[in-house]
Amino acid sequence: MQYASPPFLHKTLLSYFHYAKSLSLAQQLHSQIIINGLQEAVLYGSKITNAYIEVGSLALASRAFDMISKKNLHSWNTIISGYSKYRYYDDVLWLYNGMRSGGNKVDTYNLAFVIKACFRLRLLQNGRLVHSLAVKSGLEGDLYVAPGLIELYTEMGFLNDAQNLFEQISDRSSVSWGVMLKGYLKFSKEPKVFELFSKMRNLDFEWDAFTVECLVRACANVLAGREGKASHGLCIKRNLFDFNVCLRTTLVDMYMKCGFLHFAVRLFEEVDCKDVVLWSVVMDGYVKNGRVWEAILLFRKMFDYSITPNIVTLASILLACSSVGSLKQGKSVHGFVIRNRVDLDVVNYTSFIDMYAKCGCVGTAYKIFRMMPEKNLVSWSAMISCFGMHGLFSQALATFDEMRSEKHIPNAITFVSVLSACSHSGMVQEGWSLFESLSRDYAISPEEAHYACMIDLLGRVGQIEEALAFINNMPIKPNASAWGALLSACRIYKRVELAEEVASKLLPLEPDESSVYVLLSNIYADAGRWEMVNKTRMKMSGKGLTKSVGYSSIEVKSKLYVFGSEDRLAFRNTQVEHYLDSLSKEMRRLGYVPDIRFDLHDVDVEVK
Repeated sequence: MQYASPPFLHKTLLSYFHYAKSLSLAQQLHSQIIINGLQEAVLYGSKITNAYIEVGSLALASRAFDMISKKNLHSWNTIISGYSKYRYYDDVLWLYNGMRSGGNKVDTYNLAFVIKACFRLRLLQNGRLVHSLAVKSGLEGDLYVAPGLIELYTEMGFLNDAQNLFEQISDRSSVSWGVMLKGYLKFSKEPKVFELFSKMRNLDFEWDAFTVECLVRACANVLAGREGKASHGLCIKRNLFDFNVCLRTTLVDMYMKCGFLHFAVRLFEEVDCKDVVLWSVVMDGYVKNGRVWEAILLFRKMFDYSITPNIVTLASILLACSSVGSLKQGKSVHGFVIRNRVDLDVVNYTSFIDMYAKCGCVGTAYKIFRMMPEKNLVSWSAMISCFGMHGLFSQALATFDEMRSEKHIPNAITFVSVLSACSHSGMVQEGWSLFESLSRDYAISPEEAHYACMIDLLGRVGQIEEALAFINNMPIKPNASAWGALLSACRIYKRVELAEEVASKLLPLEPDESSVYVLLSNIYADAGRWEMVNKTRMKMSGKGLTKSVGYSSIEVKSKLYVFGSEDRLAFRNTQVEHYLDSLSKEMRRLGYVPDIRFDLHDVDVEVK
């Protein structure tokens, strides 16, 4: 039974809670509360419960809470918030049920934590019951309850429920707008994002960093550069950049995806404290925009700023190494991983396989594949593709069979890899067998890529009529890759008339693609029809199309050189040109005449 304490004691004890910042101090204060018989009082019980929560002792917090004789809404909210803070969501729901059975009413505070628990535990039905209770209590449109319910519905895929609730809220907070934007963004409903953006602008909405970030992400996903620039302007107008690296990173990513590399790099350079995420976004943007040497230079620059790459950074730099065949740089990345004992996931292991494969090191790629602790369909497909691109069909097929023996069911991508291996090695019968197995044994409907592989296979071995019959009997409309494969075969076997027919099918599908005109022009040139060569080139010029510059690369004495057709004066009278001339003469002696002469320009990427 409690006894009356003098006022000065209450004042003294209450002042001590401010200092109870460690477990030992909280326990000392709790002992004084018990000595003075105040442990059952709701005021002291709630405050000591909160003190234990703040120092991370939920067990002692629960014991202090249980001592309270008459718990009120504040004491229940204190313990519920504590368990929510440490992500014990099952206990949050158990405490909530205890609170309700004790006759306590719900309020904004406890409903917000219970809705979060339902969301984290993926308990949609429980969330709906809480929603009903919020409606009965008049709290459905509350500034804290409504965003939680909207997030619950959007994250679990019930966008219509989220939208209905959102539209019923009369006084929407910025959090509600942001959560709705985020939900549309997650399920690729970008038109809805821009529709909401228009409404927010008309309502003179008070923008914050969270809502603008959702909008910028939507712009990046649909490559809406104009809207992205407008969002950037909004950030400047509202002063949203202060200490917000995340928002800047999202804008950099948007500019990179939309092809505005200049804006992205300027924004990147303006950030004083760049984290590894921002570095990785810029590097990935360089790679995906074909500026792989800039990505390699940026990777090396990271170390000057003492930035440690993460697994996302490693995936980007390995893709860059694969694109230009920079084996030494790829090995350098591999060495960094080994020295720093970086834990690789299946994506990074697969990136190493792809890098070594494209750099010609099939044995190393296979060694990494074998040491992978876990393989998925992507890694199996990458290894099959590695063998296939190097003409090692038997190894590719053996890997495919091994994958199936280990109970991995091949998917559409796996079949593209193995069919491509058949094509590179000219294995027609095996290709037909695998193509038929696609739908017969695995219930996979052949896709455009599978048909293109078969056409390429038939075309490579000279079965042009069979390839033409195959393309005419396809159950789906042939796309550019199918006609392109047939056009390439026409060039190999000098089928000029058929090439003209195929080009007439291909050009409407790719009216702005210069490679079609170039290939057709080369076919005419091989046949000596120079008048048609000139006409084709004139058509190409009339459309404002130019031939894409082809690149290759080589590493000589720790330096990466890139071959291109534009710089014809670089490296004249050098040893590099001497070897290039020797190779060209040997190729001509064996009967191959190249279309153009490749010269060199130096990217000046030193590999250490």
